[in-house]
Amino acid sequence: IDKISQYFTKGEVQEIWITFPDPQLRTSRSKKRLTHPGFLRLYQQFLSPGGFIHLKTDSPDLYRFTKLVIELYGLTIVEDIDNVYADSAIKEELKIKTHYEGLDIAQSNRIHYLKFALPAIALPDKDEQLQEILRANEQAVS
Repeated sequence: IDKISQYFTKGEVQEIWITFPDPQLRTSRSKKRLTHPGFLRLYQQFLSPGGFIHLKTDSPDLYRFTKLVIELYGLTIVEDIDNVYADSAIKEELKIKTHYEGLDIAQSNRIHYLKFALPAIALPDKDEQLQEILRANEQAVS
């Protein structure tokens, strides 16, 4: 994924779907989460202005982390669904299930979905502030 910007030109991609990535649950591994600001900056290199990121996950931790990133960086949430399959009127694209999702649905896990926009200008570097928030949250839970 670190080399993804080598495969696309600036503005070539309108939407990015991140479906059921490894949530990298340890705080020390948060920089490996595909919705970490470091990756969002990478996506900005080829995402068209006004382009969207879609996250579909069964990890409540990754869902909350992504919402924290969105809030900290002042990004725009277009759609936020805490439990995709609780709504009988879900959009067609959300009905598409990956193999992995099909396996987990059988165990009735909740599926979370976020759609958010990235600005055309580069995200500021608030990564250390994000890490401090994550460490504080981790200590509060301990």
